[in-house]
Amino acid sequence: MSGFDSVGTLLADIANRLLEGLRIFSLADKRHWRQDEYEQVKALEEALNEAKKDFQELCPLVNGQSQYEHDRKYETMQELRLLRDKFRAHVQLLRDWSRSGGPIDPVWESSQRCLGAFLVRRTQAKVAVQPNRQVSEADYQRRQLEELGACTKIGSFDRFGEEDMVFICDFCDGHLIWEDLENVPTERTAASLPRRQGNSQHWQATGTSSSGPQEKLVIFPPIAIANHLAPLHGDWQARLLCPFCEDEAKKPQDEDDEEELYKPNDEFEDVASLQEHMEWQHVEVVVPSGQQSGNCAVM
Repeated sequence: MSGFDSVGTLLADIANRLLEGLRIFSLADKRHWRQDEYEQVKALEEALNEAKKDFQELCPLVNGQSQYEHDRKYETMQELRLLRDKFRAHVQLLRDWSRSGGPIDPVWESSQRCLGAFLVRRTQAKVAVQPNRQVSEADYQRRQLEELGACTKIGSFDRFGEEDMVFICDFCDGHLIWEDLENVPTERTAASLPRRQGNSQHWQATGTSSSGPQEKLVIFPPIAIANHLAPLHGDWQARLLCPFCEDEAKKPQDEDDEEELYKPNDEFEDVASLQEHMEWQHVEVVVPSGQQSGNCAVM
């Protein structure tokens, strides 16, 4: 039956999957729901609304709804089939959850991230080093190259002006700019201080400035790319989230803690502002003297 697929039939199938997911939640027992369940419902509703909005806005751009719905361009079809399969698998997880009961898996919680960022983040989770586990230098290098490889699958690096580097996401067209950087660093900087916290907050990489040249610390590109948001309407630069603040918010609270769960909602306008935040809140290595400017943005 896939031979009769078109953009229209695939989009309709995806919309039906979203509706099915919402129907599963509408029939579920809500007495023991917590924030994760409500956020999953919110994510499905937002995805459905965004899909409707995009469909309506794209039709005039391709000379009408009929041509759009019957488009059978190979690359488009493959992307939509992949997306449909992901929604199909996700709805199956929801079916299984509705039968077994219990709290929803927090892995399914809603995310503001661009789909491209989600794919890179998923690769990072696969190659992450487990706590208290030693890995060889060669294995560590391989893991970092896999992170970079995931980035090049969802976008591309390029020069931006005479001195900056930019990553452009193919999914959202968002631009992430590393200012005054000659080349993209391919590995993290070796930590020179013991980790202050149980979870790794090693985000630094060493690059070379275009204006110097001299070494400078920057955010390791896969970390920024895995945590970017689609640009706001009319904008071109991607916003970013701090993954370490998110991890902190996910830590379990005491049962007698009546305060609401902390959910970070800070969005950073660009890579420089995210780095400024990380230098203040998530420093793991010593920043070389002369690298911090007045506003701590070293890119």
